[in-house]
Amino acid sequence: MTSGDQNHSSPIWLGLPALLVLVAITGLALGGGWVWLGIAQLPLLAIIDGWLGPELRPSRPLPPIFADLLLCLQLPLVLTLWVLFALRVGPDAHLLVGSDWLGLILSTAFATAYGALPASHELGHRDDYLRRKLGNLLDTFLLAPYGVLSHNHVHHLKLDTNVDAETAYRGQSLYRFMIYMGWNRHLESWRIEADRLRKLGYSPWSWRSVVWRGFAQYALVLIAVGWVAGWSGVGLAVLVSALALLMLTALSYSQHYGLTRVPDSPVAIHHAWNHLYPLTRGGMFEITTHSEHHRNVDVRYWQLTPYPDAPQMPGAWFCILLALVPPLWVKAVQPRLQHWDQHHANEAEKALARQANLAAGWPNWLE
Repeated sequence: MTSGDQNHSSPIWLGLPALLVLVAITGLALGGGWVWLGIAQLPLLAIIDGWLGPELRPSRPLPPIFADLLLCLQLPLVLTLWVLFALRVGPDAHLLVGSDWLGLILSTAFATAYGALPASHELGHRDDYLRRKLGNLLDTFLLAPYGVLSHNHVHHLKLDTNVDAETAYRGQSLYRFMIYMGWNRHLESWRIEADRLRKLGYSPWSWRSVVWRGFAQYALVLIAVGWVAGWSGVGLAVLVSALALLMLTALSYSQHYGLTRVPDSPVAIHHAWNHLYPLTRGGMFEITTHSEHHRNVDVRYWQLTPYPDAPQMPGAWFCILLALVPPLWVKAVQPRLQHWDQHHANEAEKALARQANLAAGWPNWLE
């Protein structure tokens, strides 16, 4: 191994998103108790990530074509997952017994969320139509086919302020945040697209709206599932998408939770939480190397620089599990926010943090 290799993390972790979906696909194909394979990965990933410890080295450089192929591979994998899901809840429903139904739904939701989200996030920041469209198609399975509008045009400008739908405030549970984020991202996306169409001389209700096209795409997915599995399959498909949305919301929840920033002030590295663990970074296409992403959105995922001095969270897989149990989440995150308030926040941000602690009913450790 050369010294240059030793100074970079292994690119093998970047194959993890495909592997996560493949494991779930295998479970659905085998049937029976094997359908639990997909969701069983979540606690296993959290345990292994914690055991491996932080990975603070940058990723080894990749050929751009290969790096993009890893992203694009996620779409056929997620499509295959959903075809198997439709077959399992349709023609093969008689083979599912008892808890198999729950395992099938949770595994499909988990693999959909983390098969689609990291790749669609990266593709949604690209300039060319083809890559952005691939990201849009992946987002369709997550009930967020036009979420990139809000993410790119609001979140990246308003992060850590009270007008950003993707920043959870102190004391807000994951479940309240999911409703808050889902509703406000929809309103923001609608407003952004309506303004764009008006400038072009079209009605916001025009078929040219990416919002309406997003609804149409998801409707086509449900029609396809219904054709294979009937109305009950359609209902279960919507449930899978909703649970997948909950899981991806848990990631957004942990990336800016409780942070404060004065509106329109410069974005600094302390305005995002980072999850610098190998299975987290590789399994999410470096989306958790988050400070650098917000400093320069044009940096590709394999080129992002981890900042050890930026605010840190445990591995994202572990944070997702914690967020599902609000009291455990609060207990884990309060010491980190106290450290952020005392060592990262500037005076104006400390004033906002005091107000946030008061509103949440938390101790005011800045007094």
